[in-house]
Amino acid sequence: MISGRKFLTSLWSYTASFKTFDLISNWTWDLISFSGKYLSFLNFYVNRLLLPFSSTSSIFGFVLLIAICVQILSGFFLAWYYIPEPGLVVEMREEMFEETRFGTEVFAMHVRGVDVIFVFSYFHILKKIHLKNYITSDGDGWILGGYAFFWFHFVVGLGICLSASHLSDLTLTIGANIFWSLVNDIHKTYYFIFTNKHLNTDEMVRLMVLHYFTPWYYLYLVKSHIMFCHEGWDSDSDQNTYEDKSNTWISWFYDGMLKEFQDSWNLVLWAYAYFFFHHYDINSTAYFFFERWNISELDEIRYYGVAPHWYFRPLMGILVIAPTHFEGLMWMALFFILLSSTPLFYNFYNSSFKNLNSIPMQNSIIQSFFFALFMFSLFTTASILPCGRYYYDPEGGYTGNVWLKFSYQYLYWYLGWILFHVEYIDSLTYRTSNLFHIDIRKFYK
Repeated sequence: MISGRKFLTSLWSYTASFKTFDLISNWTWDLISFSGKYLSFLNFYVNRLLLPFSSTSSIFGFVLLIAICVQILSGFFLAWYYIPEPGLVVEMREEMFEETRFGTEVFAMHVRGVDVIFVFSYFHILKKIHLKNYITSDGDGWILGGYAFFWFHFVVGLGICLSASHLSDLTLTIGANIFWSLVNDIHKTYYFIFTNKHLNTDEMVRLMVLHYFTPWYYLYLVKSHIMFCHEGWDSDSDQNTYEDKSNTWISWFYDGMLKEFQDSWNLVLWAYAYFFFHHYDINSTAYFFFERWNISELDEIRYYGVAPHWYFRPLMGILVIAPTHFEGLMWMALFFILLSSTPLFYNFYNSSFKNLNSIPMQNSIIQSFFFALFMFSLFTTASILPCGRYYYDPEGGYTGNVWLKFSYQYLYWYLGWILFHVEYIDSLTYRTSNLFHIDIRKFYK
């Protein structure tokens, strides 16, 4: 399943008790997996443009790295023209658009670059989760990647506060309420960041300085993540690997990065050709991606500005779809607690269950069931995104969607706990089943 990798003591095998369920579990996996026999035709064109899905290379990660570098360059340009005065930010931005040759394009590129980074971050994370790279010999680098993803939310949150739009007030209000609740007015620590409860110059200066310097730490985390995960790449070109520093030819860069750059360039050309011939107006692309589900039913089309909720879900999406803001804050806090405690779970797994046999998902009914619910939850959240907290009822009016809330709650639980302990759950099931074990293999002889 994963080529060019060395596993830990855990093996890609499963216990004998699960062999009787192969027929059911494999059928389930083929039904929901894009690599199975039923949906494999969807990968016909993708497999000719990209690397194999099970390859050690990461095309999504490479494009993500390019997007991060472009984002920093566009941020450099904008930083020279921003004035730390809330009342003048909008005016200075319009003046920059008029006086500079590409001011509008750079600003739009910086704003939409946030969306690109979020999209490829999710693709990159979900692909590595599917390949179970976190149990490989060099899989510890995923911890750095996870914290880099967490840190990017912080950087974007600071950037939203600088947009001088309605999202500035919304983000500052949410941040102020959370900070005020945590410190509980102890020694007026609230005023260390927020001088008062209004958008003012001192507050903008603090947020601006943080937004200028935090991306460099994020870039450092990304660089460490790349070097840690790619250090053990094998080479197919008979050149020295990265571990042999006697030669300047870094083979993993040649085999991985350059190959992915060629494939990603082909993908960009095909995508550009598709949208050029099918969408003559650039705004129609937004309709195609964001409003396709409900455009024929809604009376008006809702557009979002900086960091739209489609990709900013882990931080602000739960606040949008939750019935109350209190419940949204509680689930958002649970998400960050689970994310911050992941290294503790990982260490507990390594110290207690390191020698457990790893059961592939397609050979485990439990894992297949949880993964199927995970996919259903993803589809549920994605299908109702254009309408935010409510969805349109054809029989009349807007109705609250409780399944959207349940879907997000399950996504948080799945990514925070179940995903990294599937072997532990299978082992518990195996030990429990032994208490009531009946050998049914003789009936199939």
